Amino acid sequence: MEKGVNKKGQITIFIILALAMVLILFLLFRGGNFMQFIGGKSPVTQIQDCVEEAVEEAVDVLALQGGSINPEFYFEYKGDKIDYLCYTDEYYETCVMQKPLLRKSIEEEIENYIDDKVESCFNSVKANLEREGYVVGFGEVENSVDLISGNIFVETKSDLTITKDTTESYKSIKTDVGSKIYELVMIASSIANWEARYGDSETMSYMIFYPSIKVEKKKQGDGTTIYILTDRVSLNKFQFASRSLVLPAGFSGK
Repeated sequence: MEKGVNKKGQITIFIILALAMVLILFLLFRGGNFMQFIGGKSPVTQIQDCVEEAVEEAVDVLALQGGSINPEFYFEYKGDKIDYLCYTDEYYETCVMQKPLLRKSIEEEIENYIDDKVESCFNSVKANLEREGYVVGFGEVENSVDLISGNIFVETKSDLTITKDTTESYKSIKTDVGSKIYELVMIASSIANWEARYGDSETMSYMIFYPSIKVEKKKQGDGTTIYILTDRVSLNKFQFASRSLVLPAGFSGK
């Protein structure tokens, strides 16, 4: 019995070694990328990491500034320059939407922010690979950003080619960045629309319909209202300013 067990064990070891050799040969004949994938991240993964980091940086900035990286028409609140999504400088008038296509505006803000950073990442990956003997080429780097539920989807077009024995080509690289910014932006747009129609909004109704979202309304002395939306799970935040249906000082409406 003991000899039979030993023989079975030897056969198992030989099978494992044979499979390992097949895997090594496969990776080597693919184009010499064995060390690249076993010893470190692939070029595509490096670029995806770079895109994710740049997108997160952009969202961290614009989410606290009403959807703008560099606000021009803003209210300063606790050190943050918060863009107006709806505004009027007239008494007794409801506000006018400043960004009626808020989602699209934010997608463009993210694209503009990440373009140079992602291209620098391509250049860095190219330089590193060329030091290892690869021939690397890519065209104009173009990023398209799409805010969807629970996610920011980025497609990076570049026509990337990596050659060493064989050639690998990538027309585009797709990156998913987990975020609740879409949900927050949709609620912000709805609130701004209520401000434009009726001069105010009821925050409690939003929290009833969206219990995972906390909605705060901070009235300021000049008639401005700061809205702060927070996802209770991820703690992702979006804040914006509105100025609507402002009454003159001392006017009680009675």
